[in-house]
Amino acid sequence: MKEVKFIGVKEGANVFSLRKEFVLEKAERAVLYATALGVYFAELNGRRVGDAYLAPGWTDYGKLLQMQKYDVTELLREGKNVLELTVGEGWYRSGVVCTRKRYGEQTAVCAELCMEGCLRICTDETWQAQESFIRFSGIYDGETQDYTAPCKLLTPVIVPYEREKIVPQMCEPVRSIERLPVREIILTPKGERVYDFGQNIAGVVEVKTAEDFCGTLTLQFAEILVGGNFYTENLREAKATDTFTVRGEKTLSPEFTYHGFRYMKLTGAQLPGESVTAVVRHTDMRRTGWIKTDNEKFDRLLENVIWGQRGNFVDIPTDCPQRDERLGWTGDINAFCRTAAYNYDVRAVLRKWLADVRNGQATTGEIPHIAPDVLGSKRTSAFWCDAIAMVPWALYRMYGDTSFLFENYEAIKRFIDARERTMEHGLIVRGHEFGDWLALDNEQFADNGLHGRTNEYFITNVMQTETLRIAAEAAHLLDKADEGTLYTKKREKLLAAMRREYFTAQGRLVFDTVTAQTLALYFHIVPERYRGKLAAMLNENVKKHQYRISTGFIGTPFVLFALADNGYFETAERMLFNEEYPSWLYEVNMGATTVWERWNSLMPDGTPNPDGMNSYNHYAYGSVMEFVYRRIAGIEETEAGFAKVRLVPHPCENVSSLHARFDSVHGTIVSAYERTNGKIVYSFEVPEGVVAEIVLPGELPVSAEYGVHRYERVFPETEKFGK
Repeated sequence: MKEVKFIGVKEGANVFSLRKEFVLEKAERAVLYATALGVYFAELNGRRVGDAYLAPGWTDYGKLLQMQKYDVTELLREGKNVLELTVGEGWYRSGVVCTRKRYGEQTAVCAELCMEGCLRICTDETWQAQESFIRFSGIYDGETQDYTAPCKLLTPVIVPYEREKIVPQMCEPVRSIERLPVREIILTPKGERVYDFGQNIAGVVEVKTAEDFCGTLTLQFAEILVGGNFYTENLREAKATDTFTVRGEKTLSPEFTYHGFRYMKLTGAQLPGESVTAVVRHTDMRRTGWIKTDNEKFDRLLENVIWGQRGNFVDIPTDCPQRDERLGWTGDINAFCRTAAYNYDVRAVLRKWLADVRNGQATTGEIPHIAPDVLGSKRTSAFWCDAIAMVPWALYRMYGDTSFLFENYEAIKRFIDARERTMEHGLIVRGHEFGDWLALDNEQFADNGLHGRTNEYFITNVMQTETLRIAAEAAHLLDKADEGTLYTKKREKLLAAMRREYFTAQGRLVFDTVTAQTLALYFHIVPERYRGKLAAMLNENVKKHQYRISTGFIGTPFVLFALADNGYFETAERMLFNEEYPSWLYEVNMGATTVWERWNSLMPDGTPNPDGMNSYNHYAYGSVMEFVYRRIAGIEETEAGFAKVRLVPHPCENVSSLHARFDSVHGTIVSAYERTNGKIVYSFEVPEGVVAEIVLPGELPVSAEYGVHRYERVFPETEKFGK
């Protein structure tokens, strides 16, 4: 596409269309290449090209732009043909988040239709430009379509763009994945007509008008009802409103926007439920993991995690799909990456996202808090910025692909250098930090500020030890032994400084929060001789909190591991299955169908957290599903990519039967158990070419290879699980 031109319009329309007519003596094999500074869709002879939405996706457009390729042979015909491209602002121009940052002032589209016989149709100034039936569209604000308004002609203009930044599509596109019917039509106490789809999703609503309809439909979107009424305050500046003006019978849905919602409020008509459908849209990843149990509430929690992932993998891994944010926060995906990779094949979408992390990295090594970076906040913040190392490492362990380490290794090195500039006397002591974001770690589980109570620089030093460990491991895997030795020594030096600073002579950690104790155990900060002592203190701390959650974004992914792996599995189990506020199952009891941003996003009395920052679809705390895969089902790799595995199930008192399946890159792995009549039956499936080590509770490991393996053991009903 080097000589193909990007074409916009002089009038700067929010949405416009380009149209080209051409004649073919015979229909031939043809391929359409297209991309846009904005978002687009193509039509050939009135039929939509492909099934992607929000193409070309969101990247750091100044450095990287994806190009799509479509086989359009079946859409061509002999004689006159018409190719039309409709272009919206998308993330490029309409403004991203509250900063309303724009990548450019002029949207444009670039396309090349290549046919056998060397016939080429390319975008240039000769194409007819005009207004679209889509009068306005924005990612946050929604879309306005008017099929009754005239579409004025516009003036095509060339928009400059450096072609060498264009790359082929890197990951699966956003598609319409599932359709949900209306579960209930509600007339609220305020007299508003609201459609409940029964599930919080990311997507759009499709409506169908009758033959005698003439007017405007207005659709608004919400995640929850408060006091039975439609609630949109948590959307902040996002208008999240679609309008359709039409005469007669028509099927309507937006093109260039999406919403996070369970409920839709409709004005302008009283459509029956069968005329209204929610369309789930997200990156079309392949499902790879399933867990099913006999515990209905627990299964609902696991489904909430899945729906949270679906709603927040809309081209990039976002924090939320509903309000004026929807950003690729590095901390959120760092918490959730392993869970994401068990549930779905996320290699392509996260490889693309990591490219934007690197593109946003400062020349001095600091990492952006979000990618693509529209905030310009490049720092060394713990956990958020450590994603440049921890996410590639998690992907390497899940898929056995060293290219994730190769592509990000130099960025990891520069980040380590940047953070070392914040050190004094061997420890990190300055720099912006989020802390244990949204922790509720005082004794009343109150919201004591956004950053939690755990010392922020203790967290940062912990994360630096982990990033150094990853750098050392990556260096050895990439045949850079000298650098591996360097980072190992750096880690040992930092660890020694931390132990001098943060532990007393008798091995007591100077911080008393659950998060601090968790991190010291999970990341091996505590001296080994004091591990048992600290684990006992963590256990007592969790008991003191009545087995309820007090940790935030950093502590939560690791707390159950810190307990279970240090002799307190039963405590971890009680924490996991606790139904009191705050807890995972508290959210289920409150009607959640996705995971919330805050433990107190919805208070026990049914009112939203008064802070206003309340997302009811945030996947960070859904990281708990990793624990279910790895410690309850016991599916864990001992060699990267699950070439070798350990199958170590831990049956739970609250779950009498469990079936977990993971489609690894080496084949399907299954771990299951069922308890009945005083017996427990374990079932495992090992893929061909994989060696498994099976460890049943209280027994020595046994080696197993390809096939199904079944074990039956006596397990009295009176005996507690998890011991």
